[in-house]
Amino acid sequence: MTTEEQTTASGASVPAEAPPAEGGLGRRNERFMIVGVLGYSALVVLLMFFRGIEITPDVMAVAFGLGAVILGRGRLFLRDWLPFVVLFLAYEEMRGLADNFGFTVHVTDMVTAERLVAFGNIPSQILQDAFHPATGVDIVAEIATVVYMLHFALPLVTGFILWVWRRSHYYDFVAALILLSLVGFVTFVLIPTAPPWYAAQVGALNGPNGQPVISYLKPGAFDTLANFFGFKSDYIYTYVFYDVNPNGFAAWPSLHVGYPFLSFLVLRRAFGKIGWIGFAYTLLVAFSVMYTGDHWLIDCIGGVAYAYVAYYVVTRASVVQRRLAVLRDDTLSVGGMGTAREWVMSLRSTISWPLLLLGVGVALLGVSAVQAMEQARDTATWLFVVPWFVILAGVWLMAAAILRRRRQVE
Repeated sequence: MTTEEQTTASGASVPAEAPPAEGGLGRRNERFMIVGVLGYSALVVLLMFFRGIEITPDVMAVAFGLGAVILGRGRLFLRDWLPFVVLFLAYEEMRGLADNFGFTVHVTDMVTAERLVAFGNIPSQILQDAFHPATGVDIVAEIATVVYMLHFALPLVTGFILWVWRRSHYYDFVAALILLSLVGFVTFVLIPTAPPWYAAQVGALNGPNGQPVISYLKPGAFDTLANFFGFKSDYIYTYVFYDVNPNGFAAWPSLHVGYPFLSFLVLRRAFGKIGWIGFAYTLLVAFSVMYTGDHWLIDCIGGVAYAYVAYYVVTRASVVQRRLAVLRDDTLSVGGMGTAREWVMSLRSTISWPLLLLGVGVALLGVSAVQAMEQARDTATWLFVVPWFVILAGVWLMAAAILRRRRQVE
């Protein structure tokens, strides 16, 4: 008798009931659930865009949290997503510091490297020559700008789909995404690189007539989109493109390309052939960022390489997989938020409060140091990154406290 059969009381063998799909919610109609999750994610993104709301991790997490409550996974969502979103926000706050430490910004050597890789050409110039009209509205630039604006949306939607349907892969994705972001940040600090639009503005991309061979298409597309949808272009620019804490010299590697390529790697592993949609989207993003003048071809190649290395390290390193195995615990996956008392009792039993308080204290110490250095106008030194790493360490401690699973007493 095989393991796929079970014996009835009369001794007859019948096929055993098939196990539920990995990470499933016990629902029979899987296709309906997948369509529902994708539709909900698309609706969230569209509402954010059309209403002028920031497409950032915190806002999207609230929207996905509502979806998790509807699916009956409220408590599990808090445990799995809160550390992820906090860490991602901490990285985004730090990313704007990468060009503050006095390292030489690479401009002309980026042009040289681009021509070397592209056989003497500038891909942005080739794309703009082919698609950019001499007058009138540039539809391609507007589509490319919308794709650029979805920088945050795709990894979060990918994470939500994995969390709902392939939860074991969700942890691999989150770990690789954070690793990719942090290694990218270190690269931005050590090797600040200028994008094509900046090289064109400073005269490093001039043609035989002395004029720049490319144009920066995104600002004009912003204005057109803002007028069409009825809200101010500076509102979109300020909140979606981090005008509060920008980094103008973080071209290589392109995380705009790295994030969707990482999504492709994980989705292909989790869902098979359908995951190749992620690869098609990666190509669309690469086209968009090169067409608008935001990234070089070598940036896109670097983003793909960084994403693959991060994915490989997370999925192949045994020490990482042992830690992630602890998080793959479905004890909270069934049931909603429950009563307030039940939820509080659940938190008391799953969170390490001393470690959480330590993390809060360390993070506040880092915040105080940042404020002190800003008031002293001592931010143009590499030492300014130290308190930010203290903040990040505090956030890691808080995440570890929330993700900690107490050992069950035998």
